[in-house]
Amino acid sequence: MNADGQVNVTDVTALINRVLGTASYSDAVCDLNGDGVVNVSDVTVLINIILSNN
Repeated sequence: MNADGQVNVTDVTALINRVLGTASYSDAVCDLNGDGVVNVSDVTVLINIILSNN
């Protein structure tokens, strides 16, 4: 999400901010489950990605 080259909790924060409307990341980057909507389901996907990499 935040384009720092790492997938970690800062990306979760960035995605939550996008869901809340306080950040403006593109839908293409944020729609992690590919359902056409950026919401808490995408946050869950991102957390699962982080957990599976550790």
